[in-house]
Amino acid sequence: MKRKLGFVLILMLSASALVFAWGGSKKSASKSKAKNDGKIVIGCNNYLKGIYSLDILEKNFVTTCKALGVEPMVVNDEGKIENCITNVNNMISAGVDGIVFLGISDTLFPVVARKCEAAGVGYAFYDHMPSAKSLAMFAKNPHFAGIAATSDLATGKNIADYAVKVGMKKAIVVTGETTDTTHSARTNGFKKAFEAAGGKVLAEGYGTVTIADGMARANDLLTAHPDIDCVYATNGDLGTATIEALKKHPEVHAKLLVTDLDPDILTGLKSGTVQAANGAHWVNIDYTTAMLVCQLKGYNLKKPDGTAPILIVPVMTLPNSYVDLYNQEWIENSPYSDAQLQSLAKPGVTIAHYQEMLDNYNIDNCLKEKVAAGRVPQAALDKAQAGVGK
Repeated sequence: MKRKLGFVLILMLSASALVFAWGGSKKSASKSKAKNDGKIVIGCNNYLKGIYSLDILEKNFVTTCKALGVEPMVVNDEGKIENCITNVNNMISAGVDGIVFLGISDTLFPVVARKCEAAGVGYAFYDHMPSAKSLAMFAKNPHFAGIAATSDLATGKNIADYAVKVGMKKAIVVTGETTDTTHSARTNGFKKAFEAAGGKVLAEGYGTVTIADGMARANDLLTAHPDIDCVYATNGDLGTATIEALKKHPEVHAKLLVTDLDPDILTGLKSGTVQAANGAHWVNIDYTTAMLVCQLKGYNLKKPDGTAPILIVPVMTLPNSYVDLYNQEWIENSPYSDAQLQSLAKPGVTIAHYQEMLDNYNIDNCLKEKVAAGRVPQAALDKAQAGVGK
């Protein structure tokens, strides 16, 4: 997702992002809240409707709100930085009690924090992690509920752990620019974990993340290293590029691993051209929304020093034998049951419970819960597990 939004960002970001007004009308928000009849209303920005991963995040937000008995309000920023701030103003004026916000630029986090504090509105951030500098500006603010986001270093490690598990020993990596913090972190996470387990990354192909350029790099690496047993592509477009490059190298019998669970990669998983892919970080918004509801209900999740929780949400590795169950239980439905979501926002809940759920977030654990609930047949899970690595 980050790569796909990157080009939009480059065109839109400017110093003007720093000079948005800090306003926020307590009076208008107060009047609107009186119309909510005591029901909590939470707003959420979708940076650009129609983007696969962003729309899944929105879907999960609505599902979590319904499970927790609060009212969702969703706005569409239409891929425009300026609309992010306009929509925050609009949600505050409409009387929301809290906002979960996707900050596509680091400059936006302190702006949104300042507006929400001025209006007395709770807020939390999802999916994108603010920089340490930005975080220091609002970490102890009274209305700040917390953050749930992913770590790209952990994303690379996660797919490397799978590669090691199925016996892969020699790899190449097709990745983005060395200056791209998303792709360099994924590459470094993969290499460190893979080599710590006895594998060897023979080469890394850095460059632009276009399919055409990625295909050229993948082709060069495959020519130079035909004896590899796996290729790691650090996003969906580079995965698509590597699929095409592999077609030109029938002498190479490498398995393809990809970060991103977008439609093209899911198709590759289904056909077998992709061995495994990771992603499914969509649940970060479940945790962010629940933390915000806890704050609004007076359940304290903050640390003794007054700072709000910062949660790292793991990505999940999806072997190709699981793709049908993934479509059924992650795309068409929610990976968490209503009862699991409700456990995140009840009296007495602790952040340790959140961490326990995150620690157990993987494909098998989630599906075992669904087997126990009668949602998934045990035979379907057994078949998926038997197909791993084949």
